[in-house]
Amino acid sequence: MNIGKFKLSRKWTIFSVTANGTFMSTLSAGIVNIALPTMSAQFQVDLDHIQLVVSMYLLVLTCLLPVFGKLSDLYSRKWMYLGGFIVFGVGALMGAVSKSLGMMLLARAVQGIGSSAMMATSQALIAQIFHGKSRGKAFGAIGAVVACGSLAGPAIGGALIQLWGWPSVFWVSVPICIIGVWRGIYIIPRFKAVKKAKMDWYGALCYSLTSFAFLYALNTGSASGWGSAKILTCFALSVVFFILFLRRERTSRSPFIGLDIFNIPAISYGIIVAVLGFMSLFTNSVLLPFYLTDIMHMDPIKIGALMLPFPLTLAAASAVSGALCARWPARIITTVGFVFLFVSTLMFAFIGTSPSISYIILAQLVMGAGSGTFQVPNNNTVVSAAPKEKLGVVASVNALARNAGMIMGIALSVAIFTLVRKYAAAQGMETVPAFIRGYMAAMTFGALCALAGGILSAKRD
Repeated sequence: MNIGKFKLSRKWTIFSVTANGTFMSTLSAGIVNIALPTMSAQFQVDLDHIQLVVSMYLLVLTCLLPVFGKLSDLYSRKWMYLGGFIVFGVGALMGAVSKSLGMMLLARAVQGIGSSAMMATSQALIAQIFHGKSRGKAFGAIGAVVACGSLAGPAIGGALIQLWGWPSVFWVSVPICIIGVWRGIYIIPRFKAVKKAKMDWYGALCYSLTSFAFLYALNTGSASGWGSAKILTCFALSVVFFILFLRRERTSRSPFIGLDIFNIPAISYGIIVAVLGFMSLFTNSVLLPFYLTDIMHMDPIKIGALMLPFPLTLAAASAVSGALCARWPARIITTVGFVFLFVSTLMFAFIGTSPSISYIILAQLVMGAGSGTFQVPNNNTVVSAAPKEKLGVVASVNALARNAGMIMGIALSVAIFTLVRKYAAAQGMETVPAFIRGYMAAMTFGALCALAGGILSAKRD
């Protein structure tokens, strides 16, 4: 189907369906996080175990992204995307009726599968539908959608839980999925596969096992102990499966990913930049609420309100940077975004023990501006450089880079914070100064990630 003949209004109508799935996935993540304390009480499990509700979703989502990206290149992106909608809805239904932690984890894994299919194909659909100046605007709009989902999640989740209990945060996704699938059937055109090839399931398995073992170890290393047998075994297995994956990629006639895509500088640089950017962003995602609770002694309502400036600025910056993609080189816009990230992480690093509310808000605003400014042009650059026959794979690898950056940013920042705080306490430092010392070290790590990302962005052609 020649999408180029479609009117711009029709393209934006198609975009609205993909935006629906993106909003739902983002909204669901924020809503579920709010429900964790209530679920913990009902399932009678502690914090370490209930956190698996979040990590299970993220791990499955990240590990399967390239698998669905590859499948979307071989088969219909339309039905791959709508299939993700359906699976996500089934997972939401399972979550709503869960009576135990085990069933809830299964439900979140199913949701992760569905979300992975949607995320792997959504960017490819946008890149296939939009061209030229409108593509940057479309990526800017999807960035704003993500921000709106992040903004609405905690507020809607809190209201739903108070009125109807925690199952309602899953029930709310079911009608959204039904509407999204119904609209998508009639609105999204069916694109023919650009190139027919075989799916390398062995290579896909090796990749998935590599990702799961590595990311699982990173995600649970602090809780289990970095030197524990379980964590060391996971790291060792990730190395073994990665070697098997590389051998398969080099010998297969139809490789799972095709390492030749990394020979394209725009793609290879963009992937690294995405990882560094999201590592910088997520160094603060877990630690800031603890800082506001333990040091500032704020209640959850105040914390939620104080964290609103970030998604608001993210939405605005995404829209602006999307429009600027048509006028300025992507590397300039991306570099400016990393400057904002660098400044914001340094602001948090030197926050001290009694900052003003305006200081925290300003740091959040700068971080949101940086996030929206670097993401949109970088995403646009990566998918625009992708060969047509590998558009789905490249888009999914780009999404994988973002999710891997999130996981690594959280895991490494928490590890640095914990180690430095414990060392400071062992040296006789009191609780609050030791906390601040650990927080400063973690935020400095985030600033270094932003600095590295900015340097790479500036050097990119």
